[in-house]
Amino acid sequence: MTTLPALPHLAAGTVLELRKEDWRYGGQPLRLRVEQVRHDISHYYREEWVWIVGERLDADGAAQGRIEALVRVAALVEAG
Repeated sequence: MTTLPALPHLAAGTVLELRKEDWRYGGQPLRLRVEQVRHDISHYYREEWVWIVGERLDADGAAQGRIEALVRVAALVEAG
């Protein structure tokens, strides 16, 4: 049985820099300011992926709109 990495604590306001392969359905890198981490539904993804609700940011940090992203937990551990 494989042990998955524990999801690091992501406080509201944390900015994530995700590669295109680190989140689903986007097809491009994503800069994201965390508003909420949806632990309640991550078990549906075998704890390998977690839903993060937040604000998409451009390269200068300007808000580009709200987004819900399905993010690879391993990418969050690597970044932390």
